[in-house]
Amino acid sequence: MNKNIKILYVEDEEKIQKNTKRPLDYLCDDLILASDGKEGLELYKQHNPDIVISDIKMPNMNGIDMCKAIKEIKPDQHIVFTTAHSESGYFIDAIDMQADGYILKPIDYKLLENKIENIIKHINTKYRLKQQEILTKEITKLQDNILVVLDKNQNMIFSNDNFLDFFHLKNLSQFKQKYNGLAHVFLENNDFFTPVGTGDKDWIKEIEKLENSKRIVCMMNLHLFTPQSFLVSIKYIQETSHTILIFTEITNITIEKKEFKYKAFTDELTGIYNRAYFNKELSKQIANYKKDGIPFSFIILDIDKFKDFNDTYGHQIGDEVLKDLARIIKQHTRTTDTFARWGGEEFVKILPNTTIDNAVKKAEHLRSIIEDHTFINNLKVTCSFGVSQFKDIDTKDNLIK
Repeated sequence: MNKNIKILYVEDEEKIQKNTKRPLDYLCDDLILASDGKEGLELYKQHNPDIVISDIKMPNMNGIDMCKAIKEIKPDQHIVFTTAHSESGYFIDAIDMQADGYILKPIDYKLLENKIENIIKHINTKYRLKQQEILTKEITKLQDNILVVLDKNQNMIFSNDNFLDFFHLKNLSQFKQKYNGLAHVFLENNDFFTPVGTGDKDWIKEIEKLENSKRIVCMMNLHLFTPQSFLVSIKYIQETSHTILIFTEITNITIEKKEFKYKAFTDELTGIYNRAYFNKELSKQIANYKKDGIPFSFIILDIDKFKDFNDTYGHQIGDEVLKDLARIIKQHTRTTDTFARWGGEEFVKILPNTTIDNAVKKAEHLRSIIEDHTFINNLKVTCSFGVSQFKDIDTKDNLIK
């Protein structure tokens, strides 16, 4: 534990703040408390904390607006949000700010402790990297990381024991015999950097074009047989013409961010995409249409007389119907389509590269399948559909209308 860590905790509910203060005191040497976003921003400017932990909904200035202002001051500021399920509408803004994660209320203090410790570990690693000036210091201070040294011709000339353990090797020569450079051990994944070039010189140039926070690769640990993610740091030593590659494991942080993104874009009841994700994808489709003229259509549907249905059979049965309906429609949804819950008993679909005629056929097919399906307790429901195709004169609002 680094006792020099400074944490700013912003929470407007006095009882929650008091209960959370106790575990946070053990995690840092200096804990600053604020009761709303406005006060939190002023204290941030005064104390420059390492980590900001903030509630989202607060008076005067909410947590999202406060953290946006903080990110303008320090773009790489570590931020953790505390939030309730009902605040999912704010998640998309939190993702755009690249927050380190979030904790659902009521707060699980063990989870909070683990999350803060992971961030502190990350902060400490970055701090060590900044302090190292020459090759010998880099090697001695980075024992917890995977480290590789390249010569001026980008040939691998040294690796630490962590590198050899990771690939289950006895020496560097074995790695050279098995792989033609580091570029061949990076796993292909949309969430991580994947090189286009095959040589070490090529991929290093590629990854250097990315922001520091996006220089993340995924490699298979051949000792544990599990994929792990690493933040890649590159240091050039002018005195010796060496290149030092440092791979800092951030698997836990990466997983938390993916879970955060999943929560932000997923409807809790049905498990399909939510309205926030739909709005994001609809904007993307409109941009593609305006750029390349690729047609797309839109379907909206709702369950007929669902209020009467809930009044008759109860909301628990209604929820089971909604989940089953989502499952049925998802089974008849292409991988290129976007299917989401709009709200209540309403669902929406975006159909890329689809004209209005084909969209109507798909809607009619779905309508028929739903009508023929038997739901829980042998119940039957029907749905009404609306279909439209985006045109040059359209906007997002009138397309839906």
